[in-house]
Amino acid sequence: MNILFSTFGSLGDLHPYLAVALEAKARGHRPVFATAPKYQAKIEALGLEFRAVRPDLPAENDFSDLARRVMDLKDGPRYLFEEIINPNLRNSYADLLAASEDADVLITHPAVISGPLVAQKMKKKWLSSALAPISLWSKLDPPTPPTVPHLDFLRALGPIWPTIMFTLGRAGTRNWVSNVEKLRDEIGVSSLGHPMFEGQFSPFGTLALFSPLFAPPQRDWPRKTTAAGFCFYDASGISTKNEADSSIVETNSTTVEANWRDWISRGKAPIVFTLGSSAVHDAGDFWTESARVTKNEGARAIFLTARTYQSDSDEILALDYAPHSEIFPLARLIVHQGGAGTTAQALRAGKPQIVTPYAHDQPDNARRLRKLGIALSILQGQFKGKAADEIVSRALNLDAACAKEIGEKMKLENGPRAACEMIESI
Repeated sequence: MNILFSTFGSLGDLHPYLAVALEAKARGHRPVFATAPKYQAKIEALGLEFRAVRPDLPAENDFSDLARRVMDLKDGPRYLFEEIINPNLRNSYADLLAASEDADVLITHPAVISGPLVAQKMKKKWLSSALAPISLWSKLDPPTPPTVPHLDFLRALGPIWPTIMFTLGRAGTRNWVSNVEKLRDEIGVSSLGHPMFEGQFSPFGTLALFSPLFAPPQRDWPRKTTAAGFCFYDASGISTKNEADSSIVETNSTTVEANWRDWISRGKAPIVFTLGSSAVHDAGDFWTESARVTKNEGARAIFLTARTYQSDSDEILALDYAPHSEIFPLARLIVHQGGAGTTAQALRAGKPQIVTPYAHDQPDNARRLRKLGIALSILQGQFKGKAADEIVSRALNLDAACAKEIGEKMKLENGPRAACEMIESI
């Protein structure tokens, strides 16, 4: 079976599909990726086929300005769709149409608004997907409002709240994806609904690529939704597969790995601070505050900075990269931005967490972790001074046994296998 994976965004929007694709390849299928040219080398290095789809993304050295705009709490979602995705819809559609010619099935990411149009036009079988619960827009399990998380207290109103939230959300985002309706009329396919809401979902089914422990399935999820589980992939250099947990792990330097493992072994378990692959470009004073809090707590810390950070303390180790699946289980506490991929790794590691959400799904992911009783959260920008001191002190006293129990249960899940089984079923 030729399976075309179409995604757009950061590494967090690519990695889960890589995990599924590698599982599909092992099962005898032919996975192909249709995404931004920026990721071509990474994809082809794994022995997977690549087809370019516009728009491209800036190289890592030039990614900061875009990341800051996209990760803005109030304006990030609008900027992403209205100023990047919507203006490039025709190019994206043309590229994806060409890439889909020999595909037996398409897998679409929520931000690939050209995907449903291509699937309909080509009369292809396709599956939509969700990397985080917020994408499924459940009224029975409503998300935290992504651009106004401080209004989450209104969920106390009961069922009327998600109705109000979704009605306003649909109306307020219609212009963000205005080109979809125009192109749909031109190519002669029927409307599936609002492209960011019900219009993103396939009648063939939807892959929920997150654990049911994180977000239990709901009756009002899209029809034929499979809660596959998180799909784990860590990336830096050479790929190896961990058969025990179905995680793909890459390491490009055994020397670097030996160094951080040796550093950890020489003292008490560290606090691990990370901001993922996008928010790290808008870190502000996060690292400075993290260093100060670490010192005040008399703790040790590892900073996964994705950039050079010079520490003047022997109790802080700054790394450009280390696989989350390997370093998180050795942590005492994990402080992160709440992206779906980082959240998944922290959950499976079975460690208490602090979430400093920026935008998009992150405030909702933070709420779900708090609900599980294994995390505290504080909005990005508020992690400073007394507030930072207090939340770290409180988090160090969270129930580690509860986090460990959830982690052990998650290790029994196999997201890539469950996803492939659904793909094969259609």
